[in-house]
Amino acid sequence: MITEDLSEPEIALWKAYPAARPVNLSGSPVRATVIARLLLGALDDLPGQTPGLRLSGARITGRLDLSYAEVHHPLNLTDCDFEEAPVLTGARTGLVRLAACRLPGLLAGNAVIGGGLRLEGCRLDGPLQLGGAHVNGVIELSGTAIHAHPAVDAAGLIIDRDLLCANAVLDGESHLAGARISGTMILDGTQVGSSDGRSLTADGIVIDGGLSCGRGFRSYGELSVQDARVGRKCAFSGARLSNPSGIALNAERLSVEGGLHIDEGFTAEGEVLLRGARVTGQLSLAHATLVHPGGRALNGPLMEIGSGLRATPGFVADGVVFLDSTQVRGSLNLDGGRLSNPEATALSLRRLGVTGRFSCGEGFRADGEIVLIDAKVEGIMEFHGAVLSNPGARVLSLWEVSVGGGVDCCEGFTAQGGVSIRDSQIAGALCFAHATIDGDLQVRRVQAAALKIGPETALLGAVDLRNTRVGVLDDVPGRWPARLQLNGFTYDNLEHVLPVQERLDWLAKEDYLPQPYEQLATVYRRHGHDEAARDVLLEGQRRRRAGQRLAARLWSYLQDWTVGYGYRPLRAALWLAALLLIGTLVFATDHPPAFKPGEAPPFNAFLYTLDLLLPVISFGQENAFGPHGTQQWLAATMIAAGWLLATTILAGLTRAFSRR
Repeated sequence: MITEDLSEPEIALWKAYPAARPVNLSGSPVRATVIARLLLGALDDLPGQTPGLRLSGARITGRLDLSYAEVHHPLNLTDCDFEEAPVLTGARTGLVRLAACRLPGLLAGNAVIGGGLRLEGCRLDGPLQLGGAHVNGVIELSGTAIHAHPAVDAAGLIIDRDLLCANAVLDGESHLAGARISGTMILDGTQVGSSDGRSLTADGIVIDGGLSCGRGFRSYGELSVQDARVGRKCAFSGARLSNPSGIALNAERLSVEGGLHIDEGFTAEGEVLLRGARVTGQLSLAHATLVHPGGRALNGPLMEIGSGLRATPGFVADGVVFLDSTQVRGSLNLDGGRLSNPEATALSLRRLGVTGRFSCGEGFRADGEIVLIDAKVEGIMEFHGAVLSNPGARVLSLWEVSVGGGVDCCEGFTAQGGVSIRDSQIAGALCFAHATIDGDLQVRRVQAAALKIGPETALLGAVDLRNTRVGVLDDVPGRWPARLQLNGFTYDNLEHVLPVQERLDWLAKEDYLPQPYEQLATVYRRHGHDEAARDVLLEGQRRRRAGQRLAARLWSYLQDWTVGYGYRPLRAALWLAALLLIGTLVFATDHPPAFKPGEAPPFNAFLYTLDLLLPVISFGQENAFGPHGTQQWLAATMIAAGWLLATTILAGLTRAFSRR
């Protein structure tokens, strides 16, 4: 053994190495070359002993350079100060443990570290370089602080077990792109990044056992895990991410074989990007706060979620929640959420697919428009109790939506702005009971099982129901607003068959069109109320004449007074009876002379009057006797009245039968 050039602390270390005895030097210097000589086999192994370097409290001078070396025994240093950054580039080593040490950095690119790399509670003033390294155990960085740019450079790193980095400080960007971790990656309580640039770049990383950036985790700059694959659970619960002018979390095309938890106090200043992410479990956003005013707070189009999206309770987004073309197996629940993007879109759900229910109820609030276009929801769609605000514009747009249940805008639903539902299929009821809509309500070309307007409904704008079809109309006519469009609106039944006058007042809210009257009459007939149906059709004719020219209007009045457009046959019979009585009395008192006295039949005043009144039927009296004087005027009046009565009766009956 050659020890002449060794200092006393180095001699103590030299003697302790063969049996791996611990040495505490209390701040004494040790040359890095001495440590390297020991690790590279300067001493022979002692029988029955396992060599190893267990040093604490030393000040290590010079550079510990083990690049491309093979180190068969553990390196275990505690509370040591390194003058220069150790170099393990390309080395093959056993366990490397540096606890509470201070280093200018650590260079271990392409190294193969067999027993794990443990840097617990260390301080590094230079980068930790592990690019292309392969660690056959755990990497432990818990409690370590690295102040460098970059802080960690570990692209392509392979870890056979876990990466544990809890309560650490990585002051600078860290690179883990393309890394492969067979166990879990724990960053709970860790601070990564600085005020500019990216905080952590782990694009394409594969983590088989799960990722946890949990409570106390802080990120400054963009945290990127795009194209990453995470087995089991991926959790950002309680994390705080800050990149106000850009992307706070970039998880584009992230794949998680379990649940993705961005919840429980999670806060992001900047965009959360989940475009194309695939989550086989649940995506949870409960108690999350996303802040990106004027931009996309949650940018998650083209996602595939295997077990529901839950953002209740306490989800808050300042900016657009953008989930176009996202497919959710299970339910999408935003109950109690608060979205804000004033005068623009707050929630965009174009081409959304949900196999369960869709819910924005129970205290849900949105300042801005909610848009669902070409969406399919197999369960119920709920907005009950929601408060939506977008004054002067649309607040809710459901266009080309297919809903397997009902659309529930009941029980305190409030909209300050227009509600537009168009070209949609609703298997259940479209309900606005106990709703307040301070804006226009448009329900056009919609098919629904029922439409509900309750006694507590307040519709403060215009309502457009054109070309909509419902099975049951369950409403209170008096709750409809003054501006109403009903042309093409059809319904199979009325839930409450109300007095016909209330329904006529309902129809009178719109400028006259024939279809709404015919539709209401059809439903009354279906309920067995033929008299009410006739009243409806009669009122329709009366409203129709308001837009006619004078001659047509006079003719219309005549039809109304005489036979009620054919819907009042008793009135026609009374007119005929009255004229028949008058004629019979007059002609019986002073019957007209015969044209041919010797050939005329016996005069009958009753039959003579009938001959005058009935334009087609003849009893032989009118052709045999000729009136004279004032009787001529009476006879002419009878003939004219008969033709008028016959014409109006025929026209009315034709119209009535054609509607049947």
